[in-house]
This record gives sequence, structure tokens and C-alpha cells, in this order.
Amino acid sequence: MLKIILAITLITGFSCSTDPEPINFGSDQCTLCKMNISDTKFGAEVVTKKGKIHKYDAAECMMNALSLGNISMDDAGGYYVIDAANPKQLTNAVTAVYLISEKFPSPMGADLSAFSKRSDAESYQKQFGGELKSWDELLVKFKVK
Repeated sequence: MLKIILAITLITGFSCSTDPEPINFGSDQCTLCKMNISDTKFGAEVVTKKGKIHKYDAAECMMNALSLGNISMDDAGGYYVIDAANPKQLTNAVTAVYLISEKFPSPMGADLSAFSKRSDAESYQKQFGGELKSWDELLVKFKVK
């Protein structure tokens, strides 16, 4: 009986997490373009329901991977982006606010940055110009299905 209880505890204790892990800037590589992730204001992760983590050097690489079908939206357990106002800090990509501004360029040329707080995004917009977008608007822009 003790062996059965121990087995059940071990099995349920190793469930897959959809939590992100910190990006190791300078050594982690983008899953899509294979560039080293180096700019601490940009980066993204998709964590699958099985706990596999796909890291990207910019939000646009994550969106392009989703658009290409490299990761199915059905398989994803969580989406995360670096908060440009708080370098190295991942935040929920679905609730983030995005700025597209040529005057605040991102690593892969889409000029896309992410913010956990709308007030930070608006502050950057006042400084750099550009358009604010939501997650749903980005899905349409990048033709993610």
C-alpha cells in the first residue's frame, strides 16, 4: 500500500509546468532564427502544455513561429514576452500592450516592443511615437490562426 501511495505521489508531483524560465541573455538562442538572444528589452517564450520552452529573441519571432505553425496554438500552455520597461522581466503576452515604433526598433525589424502596463506603453509611445496594439491585433497582423 505504501508503494502505491508513493507511486501516485511521484506521478502527480511531476506534472508539466507552463511557467516561463528566465532567458539567459547572450547564450540562449532564438528557436526560430537561431540568433543569440542578447537585447534585454526584447525576447519571448512559448511554453507548451507539456512544459517544453521555446525562446525567441523578439516578440515578432514568436509571432512568426506561431504564424508558420511551428507551434500550434492548441499546444501552447503560455505565452510570455519581455517587458521593455523592465528589462529581462517576462510578462504574460496575452495581456501585454504592444508598441510598434520605428524609433524604438526591435532585434528582427518589426519595431515591436511589449509592456506589462498600459501606462508604460503610453509613455514610450509619447517618447517614440508609433501605434499601440493588443495581443489579438498582433495575431491578425501576423496572420496567426
